[in-house]
Amino acid sequence: MALRCLLKSPTTSSYISKICGFRMHGTKAVASVVEEHVSAMLRSERMKSMLMWTGTTSDSVLYQQITCSPPKVVEKETSNKVALAGLIEGMKAYRGEDGRVLMFRPELNAMRMKNGAERMCMHSPSVQQFMEGVKQTVLANKRWVPPPGKGSLYLRPLLFGSGASLGVSAASEYTFVVFGSPVQNYFKEGTAALNLYVEEVIPRAYIGGTGAVKAISNYGPVLDAMRSAKARGFSDVLYLDAETKKNIEEVSAANIFLVKGNTIVTPATNGTILRGIIRESVIEIALDLGYKVEERVVPVEEMKEAEEVFCTGTAAGIASVGSITFQNIRTEYKVGDGLVTQQLRSILVGIQNEFSRFFFIKSIRSSSTGSAIEKMFKAISSLRKSLVLPLHSNIRTLQTFSKYNAQAASALREKPLYQDDEYADVDWDNLGFGLTPADYMYVMKCSKDGEFTQGELSRFGNIQLSPSAGTKAYRKENGKLLLFRPDHNAVRMQLGAERMLIPSPSVDQFVDAVKQTAYANKRWVPPSGKGSLYIRPLLMGSGPILGLGPSPEYTFIVYASPVGNYFKEGIAALNLYVEEEYVRAAPGGAGGVKSITNYAPVLKALSRAKSRGFSDVLYLDSVKKKYLEEASSCNVFVVKGRTISTPATNGTILEGVTRKSVMEIASDQGYEVVEKSVHVDEVMEADEVFCTGTAVGVAPVGTITYQDKRVEYETGDESVCQKLRSVLVGIQTGSIEDTKGWVTCIN
Repeated sequence: MALRCLLKSPTTSSYISKICGFRMHGTKAVASVVEEHVSAMLRSERMKSMLMWTGTTSDSVLYQQITCSPPKVVEKETSNKVALAGLIEGMKAYRGEDGRVLMFRPELNAMRMKNGAERMCMHSPSVQQFMEGVKQTVLANKRWVPPPGKGSLYLRPLLFGSGASLGVSAASEYTFVVFGSPVQNYFKEGTAALNLYVEEVIPRAYIGGTGAVKAISNYGPVLDAMRSAKARGFSDVLYLDAETKKNIEEVSAANIFLVKGNTIVTPATNGTILRGIIRESVIEIALDLGYKVEERVVPVEEMKEAEEVFCTGTAAGIASVGSITFQNIRTEYKVGDGLVTQQLRSILVGIQNEFSRFFFIKSIRSSSTGSAIEKMFKAISSLRKSLVLPLHSNIRTLQTFSKYNAQAASALREKPLYQDDEYADVDWDNLGFGLTPADYMYVMKCSKDGEFTQGELSRFGNIQLSPSAGTKAYRKENGKLLLFRPDHNAVRMQLGAERMLIPSPSVDQFVDAVKQTAYANKRWVPPSGKGSLYIRPLLMGSGPILGLGPSPEYTFIVYASPVGNYFKEGIAALNLYVEEEYVRAAPGGAGGVKSITNYAPVLKALSRAKSRGFSDVLYLDSVKKKYLEEASSCNVFVVKGRTISTPATNGTILEGVTRKSVMEIASDQGYEVVEKSVHVDEVMEADEVFCTGTAVGVAPVGTITYQDKRVEYETGDESVCQKLRSVLVGIQTGSIEDTKGWVTCIN
């Protein structure tokens, strides 16, 4: 299973970092009897070896081949944990004119994280625990909050799975972290107007996916479109809906609004659009000022008729849009003082910073009537009470917040955790939007019982993680270690890395790493017929970054674990459920590569299906919901007579190495193999159905349930599935001669 996290490995530098790309692969090493001696590093009773490269990139070589330091086998720290899924939040702390530190609607961030966690099958802190962690982080880093008008302390609450898990499943442990960095403008244009480009190929989200929650799975796939747009001089990308490609949705990390006359329009949050906190606040302010606000489907053609366009987000604030380019036609919009955008921005910034009455009068006098001023002050007075939370540096004040704060206050009195300087040594006038780590972060853990322990502050630094997940190796009778088509895994990782804007190791580096890891861990290969050694090559961003963009550093790791059968049924037939609400991937997304973005979103559907007694979920296409795609982590085949059909790899389906091998074997045995769009009705009339994948091998399907109709299929020794499986396993284990050059022997 993919390692889903937003943190750095402890083997790299000490910064917490956002992983903007993630690639993983599974290959099978087939082993027999191993040599009696083992290396000194394997003498422990636990498997401890893995291979790792760390490479760095600069702006000039960011998208070139990764330059890696020499590979090294490292000891796997037993205290490390695995991250399985990730949710992020973004929020800001401001300094008021009186020196107080202010938070803007933090309870909404807390509730949004809880909603996202429920969608991703994760445990989450309570609203009170979330706010407590944020408050303590802000107070401990108060000197990093910029002076009024110079920026803000950007806070990153982060929830990720940190408990080890091998298959596609929820984590056994979760960690909640809050850290901060002083920032100024998100866009390089500063407060100047943005120039957007409408993306027609790559969507940001799709119905049934996770577009409405702040999950890392929403960000990696958009990096390619962003890079391409910025290379052509645009500020950011405006995405269209995945289904019709005719309606606007969001910018990469911000909501969008169109203004025409007294009407302000924004796309409705229908499951594909994030309900931004700044978005909700701007809507409230606009309504208080007497504007008509419409949340609805917004056709892309409507942009041509708008007078103003602006974006909103925690990082972006309220940013004016100067132009939008769609199908090579550039439309320009009004910008500057005296417009709706500036009026809304002035009020929002004023509420966030508690600026004086003079500020508002001055900001609107040249463009607004007296009645507008009155409306503005009414909006400010009513909204400030509910939107802004003051945080005081007086330690005793902490005791009024909660029992957690009382304990924190005691700890602070005994041993001061933050410095007394009013401001950190920062050039506030030249502050950008990059990672400048503040002094402290807040960490809180949750076990599988769902209860978070009390969190605590610690110095900003790395959190120990290990990459525990999977790939396979078998023990042969002839004493050799064999790998099954590792070069195909290497090429697939390279193609996926290109899609996710990640430099990748060469094919030779990849295969050599897998060989070294398999050989170093050969004593962990189970006896023949007792299981396999699962090997997981993993490529992840490991460099520090705060905003949305490629990582400045990447790490390639290979590790292994002995495993049995992937499904609890063992070699028994599977019972699948056809999912109609949630989808796995969409055209233009990353469904065709082996990325973490494909796995976290399926946990909800998978958990629900298993609770009803099914083995796994069979997903349909995201557009028509009528054509088969994949199961949660494997390809699917349909047998009717002498014809074997499988969904074509059209960008939403992973081109599995086992899938490709089974197709070749079936063709050799005289079957007609067809790659096409497979209608769900065709599946319900099939003779046999089976799944393929590195983890599952070739697994027969006994039943499929679709719209409460259950269909049974042929299984057993004489089935097509079993015949294909026997040949594949024979080649992998060396009991059948490899005439295709698929097997690599490890000396």
